Amino acid sequence: MRPRDLETIRALPCFEELDDEQLTAVATGSLLQRFPRETVLFEQGERPDFLHVLVEGSVMLYGGTAEGRETVIEILTPVDTFILAAALTDTPYLMSAKALEPSTILMLPARNLREQMATQPKLALVMMASLAAQFRRMVRQIKDLKLRTSTQRLAAYLMRLAVPAEDGVKVELPVNKQVLASRLGMTPENLSRAFATLAEQDIQIKGRTVTVGSIERLRAYCNPDTLIDDVERDLKVVLD
Repeated sequence: MRPRDLETIRALPCFEELDDEQLTAVATGSLLQRFPRETVLFEQGERPDFLHVLVEGSVMLYGGTAEGRETVIEILTPVDTFILAAALTDTPYLMSAKALEPSTILMLPARNLREQMATQPKLALVMMASLAAQFRRMVRQIKDLKLRTSTQRLAAYLMRLAVPAEDGVKVELPVNKQVLASRLGMTPENLSRAFATLAEQDIQIKGRTVTVGSIERLRAYCNPDTLIDDVERDLKVVLD
C-alpha cells in the first residue's frame, strides 16, 4: 500500500483512534481501489475475503432469489463498512454489493482483520461499535417498513435528504426511481402513487429533484419517531 493510501485510511473515522503501529498492522495487505459505476463488488453466497469500507461514492446492497427476483436492502454513502458481520464471522455474504457510481473502496483482508482484533482492544471496540450501528440501522429500517405506509416511508426518506435552497427546500434523489422504490419496499407504480399523494403536502418532483413546499407539513405527515428515525441526525433541516 502506498503511503498516501495509508494516510487516507488514517483519516477514516473508524480507524482514527489507532496508533501508527496498530494502523500499519491492520492495513497490511489492504487495497484502496476505484471501481467504475455498476461494478459488482461481490455476490451473495460468496465467502468474504475482505472487509469493504466505502470511502467515496455510493454502493447498493441487494438480495435475490433463484427465480431472479431482487430487492434493494440498503444504499450506502461514505464513510461506511459493509458487510462487517460476514467478514468477522467468516460466513457467506447474505447480500450482493454494486457500485452505483464511481466509488473508492478500502478492502481490508478479513483474516488479517480478525487476527488483529484478537490482539488490539481498540480495533475490536471500533469494529463492535460499527457492527452495533449497522444492527440498529437495520432494526430501524425493519420498523419503518412494518409500521408505516408506503407514502409515510417516502416522506421520511425525503426528510432525511432535505436541504435548504434559495427557492425552498430541495431533495436530490441519489438513485433512480426503480432503485428507490425497491429500497422503500414498493413497486415503481406504488412509488408514483406515493409521490402523487405527497403532492397534496406541497411536494413536487421533476426528474430526480424534489421540491418541498413546507418542511413542517412533510414532517407532520411522516411523523418522525426517535425509535425509527435518527431525528437529531437524519431529520434535522436548517431553515432560514
